[in-house]
Amino acid sequence: MALRFFSSRLVNKIKAFESVEGFFDALCGMVFSNLYSSRFLMFLFCLSATFAKGQKWTCSSPLDIPLELAGSFAEIRSNHFHSGMDLRTEQREGLPVYCAADGYVSRIKISPNGYGKAIYVTHPEGYVTVYAHLQKFNHEIDSLLRLQHKLKESYEVDWYLKEGQIPLKRGQQIAWSGNSGGSSGPHLHFEVRDSRTEHCLDPMRFGLPVRDTLAPIFELFSAWCGYGASELSPSELPSIGHFVNGRGASDTLPLEIETGKLEVAVSIVDRYITGSGDCGVKSLRVFVDGSLFYRMEIRSVNFNTTKAINGFVPLGIYKSKSGQWYRCSSPKQTPLKEEVNIWAMPVEILDSLIHSIRFETEDWKGNVATAVGFVQAVLPNAPKRSNAISLLAGVEKVIQTRSGKITFQKESLFDDTELLLLEPVFDSLMPPVVEIGHEGIALFSPVKIQFNLDEMTPEQRKKVVVLHLNSSKRKSIGGTIEGNSIVASTSSLGIFTYAADWAAPVVEFVEQTFPETDLVGSVKFRVSDALSGIESVRPELDGKWIYYEYDAKNNNVLVELPLSLVDEQAHEFSLVVKDKCGNETVYKKTFN
Repeated sequence: MALRFFSSRLVNKIKAFESVEGFFDALCGMVFSNLYSSRFLMFLFCLSATFAKGQKWTCSSPLDIPLELAGSFAEIRSNHFHSGMDLRTEQREGLPVYCAADGYVSRIKISPNGYGKAIYVTHPEGYVTVYAHLQKFNHEIDSLLRLQHKLKESYEVDWYLKEGQIPLKRGQQIAWSGNSGGSSGPHLHFEVRDSRTEHCLDPMRFGLPVRDTLAPIFELFSAWCGYGASELSPSELPSIGHFVNGRGASDTLPLEIETGKLEVAVSIVDRYITGSGDCGVKSLRVFVDGSLFYRMEIRSVNFNTTKAINGFVPLGIYKSKSGQWYRCSSPKQTPLKEEVNIWAMPVEILDSLIHSIRFETEDWKGNVATAVGFVQAVLPNAPKRSNAISLLAGVEKVIQTRSGKITFQKESLFDDTELLLLEPVFDSLMPPVVEIGHEGIALFSPVKIQFNLDEMTPEQRKKVVVLHLNSSKRKSIGGTIEGNSIVASTSSLGIFTYAADWAAPVVEFVEQTFPETDLVGSVKFRVSDALSGIESVRPELDGKWIYYEYDAKNNNVLVELPLSLVDEQAHEFSLVVKDKCGNETVYKKTFN
């Protein structure tokens, strides 16, 4: 606000200095020429507060081992930007996790999926640090959290705390590292967020001591004309070229493409040190025949727009090839505004000359790399499909089918798209099958798939789920009953049908440890459901809920047996497991 008090000329003087030293030299001159200006003094006060915040806050390492990355900030993940850093924990659980700066516990979330066991710490300087996939918390936090579990009678907890309930100091142990939630292996997921916007920021900006000595490496690139980057089919990919040793020029022969509007994609891998995980980059610039063609820089990650990554990558290539693939063009519509800065200039290739494409990238530490590829338009243009359905980005489209309808919302597509609708011959004895587009078509907002269930009774409809069929696998995407129909939302296109789930979940006893004099016991089960998926788990002892942990990715339920079992009395135990269609299995056991 203080900048409003001054002319644009004065503000531009300040902005012109890229170095801190040059800025303060200019500022000192302005101070002496404006000593008696109350507005200028107010400006200095606001500016000093801003610099104090920017310079003051740093985060210490949350682990007491040298930090190595399994995943970097904002790298490309399936259906989202990575919101933090994945710190390796020596391929094991149980390493102490420390608070990165003074603050207080503001939130604890426990889930069988996602972040698993996670703790959020708010810092007075305006930031929040997040520690996820934990094994367990320190005694004080765990004791208070157990009360929340008991109050809600649930393993899943999302508890918001008040300032002062659990104050923390920099370097204080808060937990032990683990592998909970959707983690694919032991590690610590660490984030820094802006407490005002909830946007995730690069932890290295705040002094996280991560060693990065290696520049990014260009692996592959692709180019084509005639169709958009958000409609590439994984089964019909354009030409892909290799770079020599990750730098320098590509293969001697140029990629052969059609004439038309040029589309480019590139695969880049960034390793921080030898042996670290494959990570993403901060920025990318692309030049065609020496002229700037595309520029992007990632600034933050916003959970409300993180699925916009589907329009940020060449989805069809990304789903069929390994690596960090970046699309080098701007979607027609995207919710990414402040988070990612994108600029693109369309280029038409109308001749058969060889054209150069130069790539420049920078990682989060400032290491840079370059590479050059070549393209030549010598291929004939593919004929247009006469039976394709044309969809416009930003326009809602309802496609009627023989068995229901498919609804594309205004925000579903990133680009104008042409796709095919296929419906096999209808058989009244079998559920209908609808194929719409393919999984390479990029979506932001979900597409709604609706099937009519006119021939079913209300009770039968309760057991129906919509299925997404992909690569000989079937996955339930659920659905809600609306009148005589079922409607489900999907984040990717392909083949859809529906099925009724009448089968109860399977509960298998695995092992048991009986409690001793001063040590609680446990009983472990494996739970699974063949179609709709597990909805809830509830263990009881003598008719009262008891604490348990649910590991969804491994289908394990571990129930804690209290010390009261050692009284040599008979105790009745039950485990009730329900699926998402209301089917349930009850396991019972008597402890003597």
